This record gives sequence, C-alpha cells and structure tokens, in this order.
Amino acid sequence: MISVDKDVPSFPPFSSLPPELLIEIFSTCSLTGDWHIPLTLSKVCCLWRDLIISSPCIWQTIVVLDSRCTVSSIRAQAELWAARSSPLPFSVVLKLSDFERLLPIMSCFLPNLARWMSCTITYDGRTIETSLSDLTLSSPRRILHHLDIFLKTPFEDVAGDDEDDVIFVSCGSATYRHISMKVATTKLPHAEMVNPLLFTSLDISETTFEYSVRSPDLLRFLAHCPNLEHFYFHGVSNDEGTLDAPPPAISLPRLHTLLLNEICNQRSILSHLYLPALRELHLRHINVDYPLEPYYVPEEGDSDDESHDFSQSPHSDLHTGMGLRKLLSRSRPPLEILDMDLSDMRTKDFRWVFDKLPDLKQFSIVGSDMSDSVVELFIPFVVGDGDGQEQEQEHVVERMSVRLPQLSVLKMYSCQQLSGDALVKALSARVHYTDHATPDATLATVVISSCNNFTAGNAQELSWDLHDRLNVS
Repeated sequence: MISVDKDVPSFPPFSSLPPELLIEIFSTCSLTGDWHIPLTLSKVCCLWRDLIISSPCIWQTIVVLDSRCTVSSIRAQAELWAARSSPLPFSVVLKLSDFERLLPIMSCFLPNLARWMSCTITYDGRTIETSLSDLTLSSPRRILHHLDIFLKTPFEDVAGDDEDDVIFVSCGSATYRHISMKVATTKLPHAEMVNPLLFTSLDISETTFEYSVRSPDLLRFLAHCPNLEHFYFHGVSNDEGTLDAPPPAISLPRLHTLLLNEICNQRSILSHLYLPALRELHLRHINVDYPLEPYYVPEEGDSDDESHDFSQSPHSDLHTGMGLRKLLSRSRPPLEILDMDLSDMRTKDFRWVFDKLPDLKQFSIVGSDMSDSVVELFIPFVVGDGDGQEQEQEHVVERMSVRLPQLSVLKMYSCQQLSGDALVKALSARVHYTDHATPDATLATVVISSCNNFTAGNAQELSWDLHDRLNVS
C-alpha cells in the first residue's frame, strides 16, 4: 500500500482551472510552431473544445507547412483559422519548401487582408518578415492594389540585388493604404491552385525564353483576376507556335488600360479577351521581321492585303491587326487612347480598326511602315446612298463624315513610308471639315517627328491650316 504525504501540495485538475487561465495556456501552445495545436487540444474533451472554438485569440497564429499539405488543404486551414480568429487580427507563419507555391498559398489569406497583421516566410535558410500593420500605418482601410510577377528563378542573384525577399510594399494615402505584392516565380501557377486575386493592377514580366508564358496559361490566370483595371504584360518576343486548341475567352469587365510589350502572341491574347470598359490600349515593340507560325484557325480577314503596301514586319502586322479586329468585335469598348510603338498593321486592318473606334481621342504611332493609303483614311468622305460607296468630296458638308470622329490628338514618329504631301492633303482636309462641322471634336494637337519624307515645305503648308496646333521636329 502506497502512503500519501499530506504535506506535499497537489495541483488541481485542468477542469478546475478558470477559463481565462486555460485560454492563456492554449494561446501560448498555439505559438509553438505546430500548425495543428488548436485542433489537437480541441479533441481532449468537450470543455476544451467549446472553449477553444469560442476563443478567437487561440487562432491568431496560422502556421503553414507547405511540404506536407496540398494547396486545397492549406486553403481550408486558412479559411478555418481566419473564421475562428475573427474579429481579431492574425499572423501567418509560412514554412516554404517550394517558392513556386508562394502566390497560391498567399492567395488563401488575401480575402482577409484587413485583419492580416504580419507575415513570416522561411525558405532555403532565408527568413522574410513583413509587418502589414506597419505598411498600412494607421489607415482605417487596406486595399489590394498591384501585383508584380517576374518570371525568373527566385533569388538567382547571389548579391541579393534582385530584392526577391521584398514581398509586400505599400503606397496610397493615409486614409486608404494600398497593399502591393511582388513575386518571383518560374511559371504562372495553375489556375485551379489560386484563390481569386482581387488586385486592381497586374504586371507580368518575362525575363528569358525559358520562362516565357503561353497565351492559354496567361488567359487562364487572368480569369482569376476579376477586379483588374490595369494589365501590363512585358514579354521577350517568343513565338509560342501554332496552338493545338483555342485558348479560353476571358472577361475582365473592369479593365480600362492594357499594355502588351515585346510579345509575339498578341493575336491569341487580344482575340480571347472581353474588355467592355477598355479605354487605353498600348502596343509596344511587337513588330518582328521574321516569320511567325500561323494562327490555329483561319479567320475572315486573313487574306492578303489588297493594297500590297510595303512592310518590314508582315507576319506580326497580320497578327496584330487580326487580334485587334477580334478584340473590338467581341468587346466594342469605348477606346479613347491607341498607342502603337513599333507595332504595325496592314492597310486593310487600319481601315477596319479606324471604322470601329468612334470614341478614340488620341492616336500615337511610332516606327510604322504605314503608307499614304493609311494617311488617306483621315480625309473626310461622303457617305453613299445606301450602297456603302465612299468618295472624297469636301463641298458636300451635310452628307460627309470622318473616321475617328472624336480624334483630337495625333502623334506620328519615325514613319518613313508615308509622304509629306499625303499628310498635308489629309490633315488639311480634315480640319477644314471638323473645325466647322464638329468644332468640339477636331484636331487640337498634331505631332510629326522624324518622318523623313515630311519636309520643311510640307510643315509650312500644313501650318497654314493647323497654326499652333502643329508640332514638327
């Protein structure tokens, strides 16, 4: 028989401890680094379970071990912890074994950005700590703003100059702080792995041919960015070849600014976007002087340009023009700015596009091979009597019309195939008509720069009609 020393103090059972002390103990246990601590403790007894589920402070630290979990299970964990920690702020501790999974995992927590207090990421011996509360200062509201994706090997710069360890940045006013993210990855994550990304601005930059993205993968990723207002895509002019199947058609109802730079898959991208709110389109460095693979299916308009005008980039001209045709046909956007920098089209595409842009206010083009046939599209024309025929006839004012009727700013740089005489004829005729017929929608600014066939004599002649609206250099 064992004797009990009555002088030795005994500790009361856990069930007799006050709830406040139990909550404090459980909260401390949840900080140990084991992600499942709250769930494990809740299985001990009904008392503990009820106490843990009803105590948000126990769920304020979310530990994610990506090596042991699928993205779907991490998403479920994030939703459970975020719900049970509400309305308190929470912190995320992410132990990464694969940096490619960073964006899919982070997307699980972005819906609760307002309560996200801090983030600690460990990967390959590195620790990246960010205090989101410090980024947003005392702002009463946080807003997801910009996402930068660099398609590259993370941390490839041994000197650390690439700043891949800067994940979150902040901008905006004291009242509304914008949270932006910067992510390095070798490929865009599969669409099914990503929660909806509610950023309003997205910039994707390719760095090498090895990490270039195909248009179907890009479009599927964009489908998870429904709030986008600005999208910028910088490529490396990689020809993705002929697609085996059509890419998905993607709707971005809020997007008003699109920039495509140095790519060869502009046709696939433009042809499969629905952008009903698009107001600015910037196409830059898309011209290439080598053959491109044909589109996956022939379309109306693919036939040779009847004008047979000279072009240094016939294949990219075809793809740019046909992509723009499909975008405008599908979306009918209120486009106001069209900026084409080393991005050209065929003459027949310029005609088709100009006829479909009644709201365009500014047209800028750089390094184009456009001919006098395109310049002539600026001339007012007489609308035929139902037969669709058009003729130049400046004196029939009541039945005349112009393409791009809202155009007020025209900028032309380094366009070497057009003639100065054609420019003088077209722009003089245009302002003669619009200055009187539509004075609120006439050319206000014309810039002609480094166009070798536009002589000093042409500038003098055109200035008689444009006066100080003409800028020549």
